[in-house]
Amino acid sequence: MKFIRLATIAALSTTILAGAATAVSADEVREVTTNGQIQFSADEEGPLEVLPPETEPGVTIPPEVEGTTGPLSIVKAATMNFGSQVISNQDQTYNMVAEVANLADGSGQVPYVSFAQVQDVRGTNEGWDLQVSLSDFTSNTQNNVLTGAEIEFVDSRIQYEGTNTENAPIAHSAGLTLLPNGAARSVMTAAQGQGAGASSVVWGDQEDLNAKFADDEIEIVENEAIQLSIPGSTAKDATTYTSTLTWELTSTPGDEV
Repeated sequence: MKFIRLATIAALSTTILAGAATAVSADEVREVTTNGQIQFSADEEGPLEVLPPETEPGVTIPPEVEGTTGPLSIVKAATMNFGSQVISNQDQTYNMVAEVANLADGSGQVPYVSFAQVQDVRGTNEGWDLQVSLSDFTSNTQNNVLTGAEIEFVDSRIQYEGTNTENAPIAHSAGLTLLPNGAARSVMTAAQGQGAGASSVVWGDQEDLNAKFADDEIEIVENEAIQLSIPGSTAKDATTYTSTLTWELTSTPGDEV
């Protein structure tokens, strides 16, 4: 009886396999789909690197604050030097001395456009607002405040490091003015759904700066996109006046600029 039982089981197994084979050949499958998946998360500790807005000349620029990390940070801001000027009793406007950047090959420095850069790797598309404010130009001399001085951003453009241009933020309107101790002004704003990745508001024309740098008759290369105006009636001492620009990034989108 034991032998018969085993033989019966074997016969049943053969029948099931034969039936399965018949079903496959009756309904051929020549194409199937499967799924692929990747999940991203915001990196709050990963270091951020400045992405120069101009590809030529090739330069390397360190972050404004060493060790800056994500997910939402200012990685670069503009430093403004308006040079050494002769005291004047007339209203005067001075162009900014062009900032310089180190060439990537280590061969020296070149004048480079000024810019402020925000990097947003939150992955939430919530938007943000970059503002700047200006303190008084002061010294430690008798006439210690440059009364009436103001900085003007003559013109600007946006450099967005992303393939979807609809995500690009917007820059301030031409002629934006900073008044000492006045309200902070928006220079670059990303509305809801904009600003993911790296975005720069750029002041200056790199081709113009290159041409001036190549001209042996020009000793100081100026960036005409940022200017300082001082009334002639303001008393000025023979000294250096300094001011502080405060750049602030908020995660709440501001009004359009």
